[in-house]
Amino acid sequence: MKRSVFFLCLFIVFSFLTAQAAETKKVIKADANKIQGVWSLKNMDVGVGENKRNRDDAQFMVYIAKKHYSAIRDFTPKAAPGETAPSANRSFMADAGTYEFTGDEIIVHHKIAAFPSLGTMTFKCYMEGDNLILEPQYDKMVMPGMQAIKPSADGKMGYGDMAVKYVFQRLE
Repeated sequence: MKRSVFFLCLFIVFSFLTAQAAETKKVIKADANKIQGVWSLKNMDVGVGENKRNRDDAQFMVYIAKKHYSAIRDFTPKAAPGETAPSANRSFMADAGTYEFTGDEIIVHHKIAAFPSLGTMTFKCYMEGDNLILEPQYDKMVMPGMQAIKPSADGKMGYGDMAVKYVFQRLE
């Protein structure tokens, strides 16, 4: 009798946990659907410490489909009024590929890119109202043959100030 009660309790707990896991998957799937769309950069935080600042002059669009993404960005600072933008030293990048969404992170797998090495990049991913927030996780960056490329202590990357937070607004 005690054994039957034990197994009945065990069965109930197992059923409850299975239902909770299914519900959690539904929440993640709903969030995954929410991040799909066409997004344009509203502003971004760059640098660290004393060098930290917010930029709203960078151009960045990302298209997120069910399993694929495409991104194009130009981080070249805008020219001062009356000056022309430099064409030789533009900070332009583009990439496309697949992605995984875990519920709180998006891991992009570059399949084609304007930079010399393909790999993966992980971003903390969440919504604030109607804005999509991506925070690069440089410690999880995988670029074969380029493991030494990491942000410096003052928040610089090879192309300029490292981004620490992107705030996107939906375009559609």
